[in-house]
Amino acid sequence: RIELQHIPAHCVHNAHMFYIKCHNLADRTAFIAHMRERDVQCVFHYVPLHSAPAGLRFGEFVGEDRYTTSESDRLVRLPMYYRMSQKDCDTVIQAALDYFKAA
Repeated sequence: RIELQHIPAHCVHNAHMFYIKCHNLADRTAFIAHMRERDVQCVFHYVPLHSAPAGLRFGEFVGEDRYTTSESDRLVRLPMYYRMSQKDCDTVIQAALDYFKAA
C-alpha cells in the first residue's frame, strides 16, 4: 500500500526526514486526515516548482511532467525531530498501521 524511501547501498540516510509514498493524492489526503485525528502532524512534502505561484510567474516547464506532480501527490512526511521519544515514535507507527489496516 505504500512505498518507503530508498537509500542506495553506497549512501547513508542523513536523517533530516522520513517519508512514505501513498497510492495517490486521495490516499495521501485521507492518511494525513487520519493522522491528524490522532494528533499526529504529517505534512505533504512539496509543491512542484512548475505549479507553485512563483514557478508559474517566473519559470517555465519544459518537456512532459511524467513524474514530478504524481510523485509529489503521493509523498507525505512523517514526524521526525530531535529528541523524539520512543512513546512518540510508537504513537506515529500505531496510527499509521491503524490507517493501513482499516483501508
